[in-house]
Amino acid sequence: MTNRPLDLDSISCLSIDDDKFSRTFIKTALYQIGIKSVKEAASAREAMEILANYKIDLILLDQVMPEKSGIEFVQDIKKISANGINNIPIIMITVDTKEKTVLDAKNLGIKEYVIKPISPIALKKRICSVFGIKERA
Repeated sequence: MTNRPLDLDSISCLSIDDDKFSRTFIKTALYQIGIKSVKEAASAREAMEILANYKIDLILLDQVMPEKSGIEFVQDIKKISANGINNIPIIMITVDTKEKTVLDAKNLGIKEYVIKPISPIALKKRICSVFGIKERA
C-alpha cells in the first residue's frame, strides 16, 4: 500500500517562488485543477519553515531565486530525512532553460521540469504524472 494521494483534492502543495505574481498564478492554477491545500514561500528559508511545520505532498519550485537557487534548495532538502522531506516529489517551474540546470534537476530526482508560463491543464498533467493519478476526462 502506498501513501500516494488518489485524487488531486487530497494533495497539499508548497509553491516556492520569489515572484509574487508567479505564486499567485500557480495557486490559482492549482485551485482550478482541484488542489485547494496550497502553501506559499517567497524564499528557500521560508520554504524550510513550512516543510518543518506542515505535511506537504508536492513542491512546485522556481529555479531562479535570490539567496538560494531551486537546485541549491533541493540539494539542502535531500539531506533531511525527518518527516520524509527528502522524498517529497518536486516539479520545477522556471524560465531557466540551460541544459546544465535541467540535467542537475534530473540528477537530483526532480520529477518534472516545466518552462514558464504553464497552463493549468499542463500543470495538472504533470502533477497527475508525478502521482500516477489517472486523469478523468
